[in-house]
Amino acid sequence: MGINSYYLHAKKANPDVELSVVWAFTWFDPAKEADAAKALIDQGVDVIAAHTDSTAPLAEAAKANGAVIGFGQASDMLDYAPSPRVSSIIDNWNPYYIKRVGQVLDGTWETIDSWAGIPEGEVEIGVITDAVPADVKAEAEAMRDAIAARTYHPFTGPINKQDGSAWLAEGQTAPDGDLLGMMFYVEGITGDIPQ
Repeated sequence: MGINSYYLHAKKANPDVELSVVWAFTWFDPAKEADAAKALIDQGVDVIAAHTDSTAPLAEAAKANGAVIGFGQASDMLDYAPSPRVSSIIDNWNPYYIKRVGQVLDGTWETIDSWAGIPEGEVEIGVITDAVPADVKAEAEAMRDAIAARTYHPFTGPINKQDGSAWLAEGQTAPDGDLLGMMFYVEGITGDIPQ
C-alpha cells in the first residue's frame, strides 16, 4: 500500500518518475536498511523513501553529498534536515494508547481493528524543508490537509493494477480491507512483490 501510494503521488509531481524497490524484510535493522539504501543510490536513484524505522537510509543519502534527498519514516529524523531529509512520515502512537488504555481503565476495552491515520493524529507529516520547491511544498501541504479533512483519498481511481487490469474506476476509492490486504503493485511499477 505504501509503495503504491508513494508511486502514484510521486507521478503526480513528476510524470516521468521511475520507482525501484528493495525489500529489507525488517522494521528495524540499520545495517540492512543502509545496504538497501546504498544499493538504490548505487543504481542512481535521487530520492530515498524507506518504510523502516532507523535513520540508516537517510545516513546513506547524506553520504551522497546533496545528490540524493530522502524522507524519514516513523519519527521526524530532524537530525538529517534540511538535507537530505525533506520531510518525514511520523507515527504518533499517543492518541491510540491514550484511548485504548482509557478503555481498559473504564472497562469498555474490546478487540477491534484500528485504522487511524492523519485525520486522527496518529500519522503526521513532518515539516517540509525549503529544499522542496515552494509550489510542490504547497501542493503537498494541501494534499495532507485534504486527507486530514477527508476530502481526498490517496487511492481514488482511475487506478490500474501493474498488469494493466482495472482496479478502481474513475472517482472510486479503495475500501480499507483492500488496502490492508494489497498484494499487488499499481500500473507503472516494475518488479515483483516477494511471496
